[in-house]
Amino acid sequence: MSQECTITVNYIGKTAEVFCSPGSILLESLTKEQTAFIDTPCGGKGLCGKCKILVSGKDLPPLTQKETEKLTPKEIERGYRLACMTPVVSDIEVEIETNISKATILEDGVEFDVDLLPSIRKQYLTLEKPDLEDQRDDFSRVRDALNIKGFRMPLQELYNLPETLREHDFKVTAAHNKSYIIKVEPGDTTNANYGVAVDIGTTTVVVYLLDLYSGAQIGAVSGLNSQKSFGQDVISRINHTMQKSEGLEHLQKRIITQLNEMIWDLAERNGIAVENIYSIVLAGNTTMVHLAAGLPPKYIALTPFIPVIKDRIVVPARELGIEISKSGYAYILPGISAYVGADIVAGTLASGLAGQENLSLLIDIGTNGEIVLGNNKGLVCCSTAAGPAFEGAHIRCGVGGISGAINTVTTGKTGISYTTIDNHRPLGICGSGIVDALAILIQNGIVDETGRFLSSEECRELHIPLADRIIEDESGYAFVLAPEGETKNGEPIILTQKDVREIQLAKASIAAGIRTLMKHTGRTEDDIVTVYLAGGFGSYIDKESAVQIGLIPERMENKIKVIGNAAGTGAIMSSISENCLLDCDRIVKLATYIELSSSPVFQEEYINNMYFKR
Repeated sequence: MSQECTITVNYIGKTAEVFCSPGSILLESLTKEQTAFIDTPCGGKGLCGKCKILVSGKDLPPLTQKETEKLTPKEIERGYRLACMTPVVSDIEVEIETNISKATILEDGVEFDVDLLPSIRKQYLTLEKPDLEDQRDDFSRVRDALNIKGFRMPLQELYNLPETLREHDFKVTAAHNKSYIIKVEPGDTTNANYGVAVDIGTTTVVVYLLDLYSGAQIGAVSGLNSQKSFGQDVISRINHTMQKSEGLEHLQKRIITQLNEMIWDLAERNGIAVENIYSIVLAGNTTMVHLAAGLPPKYIALTPFIPVIKDRIVVPARELGIEISKSGYAYILPGISAYVGADIVAGTLASGLAGQENLSLLIDIGTNGEIVLGNNKGLVCCSTAAGPAFEGAHIRCGVGGISGAINTVTTGKTGISYTTIDNHRPLGICGSGIVDALAILIQNGIVDETGRFLSSEECRELHIPLADRIIEDESGYAFVLAPEGETKNGEPIILTQKDVREIQLAKASIAAGIRTLMKHTGRTEDDIVTVYLAGGFGSYIDKESAVQIGLIPERMENKIKVIGNAAGTGAIMSSISENCLLDCDRIVKLATYIELSSSPVFQEEYINNMYFKR
């Protein structure tokens, strides 16, 4: 056996080679080199079966027990393996079908109206020239012209200041915030003032390019969070930082590299110099912003769940490795707790909830479920561990919002009908489709109040339609949404008994969180005027289906307002208006966090909301 094995990787129409030591796990070898995106919701423990890839070569190791459990006979026959369970013992070739560019990611939010007051501004200055009567130093000359006391200037910018002033007849533009003169540029460049706003989700990342001179959004780009290779949820990623000596460095490098690539892409696409991007505003859950800042998230995962910092962070962008203007600044929005982070603060800002007298509810269902209840007098909030199931994780045929994902399911005269993202042949089912499908099963009595699947024989006896779509597999009964002849990979897309249980747990958690906050404040559904649904899943879900499965209380159905990527909108607002940055700080002060893990009310509500209603 040679000392090094070669992995030939075919991915998105490209071929690359990766080298590893014999015995190395295939997933670790591929993700270490960032060769390809591989979905691993379980963090590489062999529990989800999502990291299946085609493997060919001589002397392949035998299938593990977990592989035989997670792969179908057809997949095994074709040569699929689980990347997280397969050791590399010889030269192999792999084909990875997952395509990061195919993800459909929500970028849009709600319209807003704020005062244009970016934290970093530009002023054109015509300075008095020095003479024997006016021997002020160059820096003081610029500072005095701005008429603001206490300014400082980075040493690297002071190097160039004398020549910049004299070569351009003392007519320059100063970019500054409240503390620093960031840069002095020749001539009038006031209209070349740009910033980026970022929503770092556990699953997805969205970057917006903004004109800070006009307040306009110039462009946006999105992608799956490249840290997903280390696990679908925040706990998996925190564990990676604890189990690997360089784990935190891996995760920070992964997200910062991704952000830089997205910023460069946006700048190039819009003909803007990266050096003219002076600020970046970051929103994300507490773990995501810790990882981006390189802060250890260990104690977020351990009782009593304490982050390093919750306050707003303002640092030079280059200190984080973010490659915008050399003297540009990064603003990380504040969070409320270890599990209600800057993304929810930004979403609350975007909804306007904290500025209203009416009582409103904000529900953001992503990889986690966060809920905020309140008004301008005060807010209560909580976080529920519910999201991964709604994003396709731990669901047999579950996928994210990618091309070919079944995203709606309906019934008609011809039986079951569905649509897929981009109208491609189906290859799985995403969250909105899962909720639709389960709602239909409940409505028709195929799944009873307890979440139990009825057999096809029971359905026929009760004259329940669609009985012919019920099959039995190794985990119990299942419902066929798309038969094998209709799907991309020739495998049927089904909803299993185990899948129903996963959704049951998730929807009970969200519903119980809502009711816990209402009981804590002594309010009822009738008191709530508006229910804001945020996040990708919340924006695409069918309201009737959500109510049918018990995710949202029935009496709130007509109060729902979808606000899209509220976290991204809040980050944009904070980029173009310093008042919004201050509003984020105010939201944090208004908020009281309810820890559900120690709440007896939540435990009671969780059990009560486990059942379905027909």
